[in-house]
Amino acid sequence: MQSVTVDGYVTAVHAPDGFDVNGEHVAIRPETVYRLIGDKSDDGDGSLRDALRIGAYVHVLGNSAKGVKLVTAASVLFRDDWDKKLSGFGVIDKVIATGAEPVFQADGYRIQITPGTELSYGGGLKSLADVGTNTWIRYKGKRELDGALVAAEAKFVPARSHKRQPASVSTKQEAVPRQGALLNADGKLVSLHTKVRLSDAGGECGWHKLSVDEAMQERVYRVGMSVVPAYQKQLALDDSSKIQFRFYAVDENEIRSDLFCNDGLVLIPAQVLARLKNDNQLAALLADGVAFNVQRQSAVLIAEYRELLGVEIVTTATSLAPGFVAAEIGDGIVEHKMLVKMEEQRGRLALTLMADAGYDPRQAPEAWRLLSKKNLPKDLDSLKYPSRSGYQLGILRLQYSGEKAEASPSAAPVGLR
Repeated sequence: MQSVTVDGYVTAVHAPDGFDVNGEHVAIRPETVYRLIGDKSDDGDGSLRDALRIGAYVHVLGNSAKGVKLVTAASVLFRDDWDKKLSGFGVIDKVIATGAEPVFQADGYRIQITPGTELSYGGGLKSLADVGTNTWIRYKGKRELDGALVAAEAKFVPARSHKRQPASVSTKQEAVPRQGALLNADGKLVSLHTKVRLSDAGGECGWHKLSVDEAMQERVYRVGMSVVPAYQKQLALDDSSKIQFRFYAVDENEIRSDLFCNDGLVLIPAQVLARLKNDNQLAALLADGVAFNVQRQSAVLIAEYRELLGVEIVTTATSLAPGFVAAEIGDGIVEHKMLVKMEEQRGRLALTLMADAGYDPRQAPEAWRLLSKKNLPKDLDSLKYPSRSGYQLGILRLQYSGEKAEASPSAAPVGLR
């Protein structure tokens, strides 16, 4: 036997004998100890065993026999998501309720303002009457049992109001020529016969061969535009906060996800499309790309309102906003936590974008499950949920009433396949 640790989201529960963490099976015993991360007590809290639900984040300490894919848990440590203060910075993409106690949809949450919320304003905003879509909120609070986040503090700032400078690169969706084309990271299409250099590609999104399947390109564009938030579509073309979204299908064998690119450019490999079962699952990936572009805007605004918001600037934000000056991080663990936090934020946002567009948000965890392995097994039911699916399953359980997010892969409704 060897000591092992497992970290991640509970992706399936096999009561009463165990559970899965990101697809890895964990067995529990009568003597398994349950406690919160940071709790130093030896006995733990037996009542926490009931917290073993899909979407819970756990740190498992246990043992495993060499060559056996099974961890026997000595202790299960929980991140206290259900009772901890949540905080973040996001754009209000929908006003759910108005009045003295408004409810805003922002950052993937339903944020409720109450008489007890400590309110403050910046950037020219004076009161709740000035707050609407495309306003950014810095919030702190806790979730209720119905999934709503009740804000203890809320600070509102506007998006940048100056007019957009003329774009130096193409920001329009272009029709793919019948003979095909190459695409760089800025969304520029060039002939397949053009001599290009890898150094000019602009990163992993550059110089991809576009699919010549006209129906495929139309589908990717149609579904992509449908998950763009309504407030974005209503912004003037010269508004600096408007994102000029473009969506293309490309030929890419190595990447099993959407590709985030510059200035609203979102790519989907044709090979990924072949695995997805329906438009709901395609919407999940395209919404992930749309959410990334919203994240990029938040990084720029954090820099602009740094002192006002009191938000700590971190190195990982440099990948979101070119030219964004950040403090250095010497600890790789801190950077990893930030990357996890950013993926969680995109996961929440993607679910709201899907739901607002009329897609089934339950399909998002299924889409990522289908893309989790390089080679698909013959039995698709054997596929396990990856980490991001686990987080989304937890959000579905907490925030989307009536959604069947508790089902394990083997018990999932046939319609989710």
